[in-house]
Amino acid sequence: MPTKLIVVTGVTGVQGGSVARLFAQDPNWRVRGITRNPDKASNVSLRESGIELVAGDYDDVASLDRAFNGANAIFGTTDFWQFVKDPQVADEAKRRGKQINEIAFEREVQQGKNIIDAAAKHVSTLDRVVLSTLSNSKKWSQGEILWNLHFDGKAQYTEYLQQTYPDLAAKTSYFQIGVYLSNWWNPMQRPEKQADGTFVLHVTAGFGDQPVPWVHAQTDTGYLVKALIHAPPGTVILGCSRLMHYDEYWKLWADIKGVKLVVQVDKEFHSAGAPDWLAREMYESKLYVSKYGWAGGDPNVKKPEEVGVEMDKLMDIERYMRETDYAGFM
Repeated sequence: MPTKLIVVTGVTGVQGGSVARLFAQDPNWRVRGITRNPDKASNVSLRESGIELVAGDYDDVASLDRAFNGANAIFGTTDFWQFVKDPQVADEAKRRGKQINEIAFEREVQQGKNIIDAAAKHVSTLDRVVLSTLSNSKKWSQGEILWNLHFDGKAQYTEYLQQTYPDLAAKTSYFQIGVYLSNWWNPMQRPEKQADGTFVLHVTAGFGDQPVPWVHAQTDTGYLVKALIHAPPGTVILGCSRLMHYDEYWKLWADIKGVKLVVQVDKEFHSAGAPDWLAREMYESKLYVSKYGWAGGDPNVKKPEEVGVEMDKLMDIERYMRETDYAGFM
């Protein structure tokens, strides 16, 4: 019989779903997943996996408090990009004279704080909290990077945890999730197909040369979190299966797919027609990562293999590239 309970936020999402499904296979763990609508038809597969689904809302601390009751471990994650897609966020940004990503930043920070506030009510019974987070780009770039808000929101509520709830922080570990292998669908994250069938990869002149962490979050997140459950509290890992430079990654893809790839160095950032606020967000994000590294040079961030992640269980990049048809892109 399971002896421990892990409560997973975002259980219907990429990261939460990965964690919940992996722990559901472990006879030592019972899994409870938080979702706004537990009875939704699309959640059937989660219930069939033995995962208990309970109602909870990131904007409602009381609902999170109830969901965390009895937990030995909590996995916490938030989603900046859900707000970017929300028409109400766009309306609020217009009304307040702000950019969409500024409102998304505010919303994500508040939801992260709500998860932390609710978890703090159960600190006496918790063994571990694992937060999916990212580095503070404003801090590690010494103020050069100001618009990498999908990083900095997570960093801000992480600092809130450490400053407000030291007892909870003493039981918390973190992983800084890398670039999803599945992000190729985004025109700003991939080469551009030409009329003759070749592909052009745009890189920006003057960027640095730090490698990028790549991860298949849909399957790998569970193994990363599992290692952090067992590692000493306070452990911070880079959430990836491999570090590769951006151009090397796409050259490998071209070799595997048998297509011609040309790397084009542009004087200005290639925005692929994105709105100005998004182009600036992506420009500063890529500048930060390429110049300072994903973790900003934080010496406390460890590679996953250094903390016991089962690396052979993570998705192999070459395998992913071979098995993915890249429909709509190629």
